[in-house]
Amino acid sequence: MPNQYSVSQDQFNNSYRVYKPVLDNILTFEIEDRYHVDYPDIEPPDMRSRIIPLIMHLLELLDEQKARATFFILGWVARKFPEVVALIDSRGYEVASHGFTHGDIRTMSSEKFRNELARSKELLEDIIGKPVLGYKAASPYLESSQLAFYNAIAEAGYYYDCSLLANSPRIDFQKPVTIKISENKSIIAIPHSARRKWGVAFRFGENMRILPGWFGISSIKALNDKQVPAMINMKLWELDMHQPRVKGADIVRYSKYGNLTLAQEKLARILEYFRFNTCADVIKLSCPVEERNL
Repeated sequence: MPNQYSVSQDQFNNSYRVYKPVLDNILTFEIEDRYHVDYPDIEPPDMRSRIIPLIMHLLELLDEQKARATFFILGWVARKFPEVVALIDSRGYEVASHGFTHGDIRTMSSEKFRNELARSKELLEDIIGKPVLGYKAASPYLESSQLAFYNAIAEAGYYYDCSLLANSPRIDFQKPVTIKISENKSIIAIPHSARRKWGVAFRFGENMRILPGWFGISSIKALNDKQVPAMINMKLWELDMHQPRVKGADIVRYSKYGNLTLAQEKLARILEYFRFNTCADVIKLSCPVEERNL
């Protein structure tokens, strides 16, 4: 399979449409049910979880393609299905925190945000018996004006964060950066991969399901050609083509349900073309990290 090879810069054969990767990209998944997005501050007791069959299928796909990934697990999910957390860890994937609830961290009190950071980290560490290094906010992204959140994330003991939106007005970078918080404390921010095309910044790393497959592949290649790893993130429920539909405006329905039937195919395609690894391994082993002051 192409993602087992390491070759020269002569990477892309247009005749055969085969990409031969030269570095590891980052692959992450948010482990949550679709209803967590619709009900961010409560967990409806009458909702049936679809996580277990989806996670089993996903792990088989990743194992088949010899791809490694980081799983950002919602605290609600870890509390309800600790066996899922243990399974992910036992299969050699990285367990990281997605917060405890799916609430908007921008509207949380400082006390609640810090409590969620600590609570989710402690729960996951109790299950897997090892430190949890990474965090990703459940909703929404962090932008350049919100870097103060990193103070709380670092103080909670996290080593890196995957919540930062690349190409925001004051920050324009694609590589992970070290954000210095104090003389003795810092945290690595891994930005969402984006590509400017036709005058528009497309967040292809977060929107593989929505964007055309060729655009995602060419965008990852464009970063890799510059020796920069792409970060691709998917929500577990995006792989569930049979999930229940809720009525709503067309544009909202498309953001929720558009291309669900193609999501798994698009994931399988990039796994064939590119190499993927965990956040912790890529930032530790492969990627030069810039330093910025908070």
